[in-house]
Amino acid sequence: MKILFNNNNTFGLTVFRIDIIKHFLENGHQVVLVCPVRLVDDLKKMPSEAKVIRIDANRASTGILDNLSYFRQLYRIFKKEKPDYIFNYTIKPNIYGAIAGKLQGIPNSCMMAGLGYAFSHNDFSSLIARALYRVSMKCTQHVMLLNESNYHTILEKHLCPKDKIIWLKGGEGVNIDNYPYYDNQASVPTFMFIARMIAEKGYRVFVEAAREVRQRYNGEVRFQAIGTFADGSPDESSNITREEVDRDVANGDIEYLGTFSNMLEIYSRPGTVITIPSYYSEGLNRSLMEACSCGKPIITTDIYGCRETVVDGANGYLVKPRDVQSLVKAIMRYLELNEEQRQQMSVESRKLAEARFDVRKVIAVYDDIITHAKKSKD
Repeated sequence: MKILFNNNNTFGLTVFRIDIIKHFLENGHQVVLVCPVRLVDDLKKMPSEAKVIRIDANRASTGILDNLSYFRQLYRIFKKEKPDYIFNYTIKPNIYGAIAGKLQGIPNSCMMAGLGYAFSHNDFSSLIARALYRVSMKCTQHVMLLNESNYHTILEKHLCPKDKIIWLKGGEGVNIDNYPYYDNQASVPTFMFIARMIAEKGYRVFVEAAREVRQRYNGEVRFQAIGTFADGSPDESSNITREEVDRDVANGDIEYLGTFSNMLEIYSRPGTVITIPSYYSEGLNRSLMEACSCGKPIITTDIYGCRETVVDGANGYLVKPRDVQSLVKAIMRYLELNEEQRQQMSVESRKLAEARFDVRKVIAVYDDIITHAKKSKD
């Protein structure tokens, strides 16, 4: 079969869905990848056997002409390629890819990794986006969701019937063979924030907690942050600027390490506790899943998309969203553990990843979708 993946960025394909893509190729399917390609290096990350089609799209634009242009491009690509099945990801591909597929009689699925801005705000563009989602959900065979909150929201807002929903309870999963367990013993603990630099990911909460812990804790401890700066966020007021991060570094609150193309460089470091106090509308936070697989203790918020990565008190701690004191308390609890207790948290994280986040469980779902589509076609 010819299977087409439609995404609004290369990162989603080369990081989140790469194992699915490779699996289909290894099993004799043709794979077509449709997405904007802004960097030549992005093409090097694509499997050579897959056909890559560049598309001109501005994911942040809400302009009618831009969206019509995007829809026309998709429609022409689908008509030319004639895929047997389409997988759409992120808001614009979900909306316009589902409609374009339906108009040409091509079965498709949409993944809503997180409900994001369109569902957390009620401005005009958000209302339009939700209305378009209602239309597109009628044009798709399946809607894949990553957490319980999104599942109930979709049903409560009557976006699509229950029998269309596929709830991936372990998120999009991680390849636990590629993210092996690392011993986490170290004399100096490091609390690591990993996220895109927007306020909703909890950056400012993390910095305030770091500042307070440093004042209260007598021992040696480090606070570090990794992440890209926001590009094209609908809510510019939520963006964390480089100037703000530089001030926090100059004040001695944190260290900023920039970005890493290979996150194993971080996950392999001993003594690291992944600390992401997000209050963003997550699907299921990938950094937390990867960290679990590598045996990192987790401190994160008790919200859907984050809480699934923690058994509170076993492999980490859950904290209240937007609550600096709750985060300070969790960090102090970890610092008070002895080395044996810290190491046990590391082991428990790996166990949780093996039980819940193994990407092979997700691959089985994709296989089932394609198998049913082939039977329907035959």
